This record gives sequence, C-alpha cells and structure tokens, in this order.
Amino acid sequence: MARKLKLSLNQLLKKQFNPEKSQALENIAYSDARKRLETAQKELLKELDSHEVTQSLEKRTRTSLLGHDANLFEFLGFHESENPVSVVRDAFKNYIKIRKVPSKKKISTTRITYNFSVTHPSLNELYQVTPLPWGGGRSWVRAVEKGGVSNFNYTLRTTTSPNSRSGTAIQSKNEVRSFNYKPVPYLSNMLNKFRLKLK
Repeated sequence: MARKLKLSLNQLLKKQFNPEKSQALENIAYSDARKRLETAQKELLKELDSHEVTQSLEKRTRTSLLGHDANLFEFLGFHESENPVSVVRDAFKNYIKIRKVPSKKKISTTRITYNFSVTHPSLNELYQVTPLPWGGGRSWVRAVEKGGVSNFNYTLRTTTSPNSRSGTAIQSKNEVRSFNYKPVPYLSNMLNKFRLKLK
C-alpha cells in the first residue's frame, strides 16, 4: 500500500511540476526575477542620490569637477526653482518594468531557465528629457558626461544677481580662471551596472 501511495505522489508531483506546463514553476521564477529587479532598482536609485553630480545639482555643493569653486547647478545655468535630477529619478522609479510572461524558456535534463524581459529608460531617452534651459534642446546629462559646456573660466560667482538664472552665477566678458569643467561618467555607468545585475 505504501509503495502504491508513493507512486501516486510521484505522478502527482511530476504532473504539477512538469517544466513544460507548470505555472507554479513559472510563478516562482517570476517572483525571483522581480525581487532581483527591485534590488537592482533600489541600488540604482541609491547610486543616483549619492553621486557627486547629483549632490552638486540638488544640494548645490561645490564639486571637484569645477575645482571646488562652484556647483553644477549654477554652472549649467538652471533657474532657481528647477530640480533637473527629478526627471531622472522619476524615470528610474516609475519606468523600470518586468514582463510577467517569460520571453524564453530553456529546459535541459538538469536545469530550467526562464528569461523575463525588463524595460528601462535608455541613455538616449534620458538625453531627450533633460534639456539645458538655454541650450536649444541639448541635454545637460550629455553635457555632464561628454562636455561641450566650456564657459566655466568665464563664470563669476555672486551672492545674488537679477541677471543670473541660478541666482548665484553670472558670465564675465573676461576669463577669470584657467580651470574648466572636466566631463565625468554619470548615468551611463549607472545603467551599465544596473543591466549587469540582471544577467
């Protein structure tokens, strides 16, 4: 009787966890993939918040990228009321998604692999939603990473000025320093690390 019961249980388990048909296995795989994505997303947001570029834009801290002589907010010429990083943070919070149905399922004698598709903002998409306030559509993220904003040696810091967008910097007609901005990897590095964590 015990042997017959064991055979019945084995048949039931085989039917329930048949990798070709088992929804239970697929649900377990999806749950694990979603948790991995959520962990990677939290780490992405943490890195964004702690990055020197973000700190300089949001907390107006003077940055080594400008010789500790100014912050990126005033250097890039944002208006006092703006928070340029908010659109990036919103993209990382709300536009990273995982598709519940696996895009691929691979079965061998010892392993079952489910692949789930993840969508996230690309670097080019982030360029499109991060325009400089004065740059004719040019992206401030691209400017941070690639350069192309070369006016720091003509930037004067001031406590307040009606002619300053940021309220703390104006442009001089004469060069006031020899040091200029040094481009730095920013969102490109973050996205690369994020993608690697999902493999």
